[in-house]
Amino acid sequence: MMSYSLEPAENEGAITLSTRRARILNLIVPGAGLIVLRREWLGFAVAMLFCVLAQIALLGWLIIPVTIPRWVGIPAGLAAVGVWWWGQWLMALRIGHTMNPEINRELAALAERARGAIRDGRMVEARHLLETALTINDEDVPANACWAELMTEMGSHTEAGRAWRRVLALARDAETRTVARRALRSPVTR
Repeated sequence: MMSYSLEPAENEGAITLSTRRARILNLIVPGAGLIVLRREWLGFAVAMLFCVLAQIALLGWLIIPVTIPRWVGIPAGLAAVGVWWWGQWLMALRIGHTMNPEINRELAALAERARGAIRDGRMVEARHLLETALTINDEDVPANACWAELMTEMGSHTEAGRAWRRVLALARDAETRTVARRALRSPVTR
C-alpha cells in the first residue's frame, strides 16, 4: 500500500494564481477560464459560441453593415452578451464547486473508505466508491491516487500507468508526486 495524504490540501479553499488567471481570461472570452480550470470541452463550446456570435455582431454593426442586415447583427450581439453572462455564471459555479470545503471533506472520506476497501481486498466496493468520488470532482488528487492504486492492485497495468501519470499531473505536494513517480518507474505500470 502506497503512503500519501488523503487529506485535502491546506490551501484547498484558497484562491490560487491559476484561479485568478482563469477569472481574468473568462472576463475577456467566456469559456477560456473554464479551459484553464480543466473543463476543456465546456469551455471550448462556450468560447466558440461567444466568438461566432460576437463576430457576426461586429461584422454587422461596424465592419460590413451593408452586407449583414441589422436583423441578424442585433440578435447576434444580444445573444453574445447572453453567452458572456452564461460563461461568467459557469465560471462562478466551477470555482464555487472546487473551493467548497464540505465537498472536499466528503471526497477525502470517500477516498479513505476506498483505501480501506483496497486494503481489505474488496476491489468492487473500492471501484464504486472511487467512481463516485471522481464523478463529483475528477481532479481530486487523493481520489485519483486511490484509483491508480486500485488499478495497480487489480493488475490493469495500462490503466494504472495512465492513472499514475494523471496523479503526477494533478498533485502539488512533493510526497504524492514522489509516490506517483516511484509507481511509474515500477515495471508493473509501464
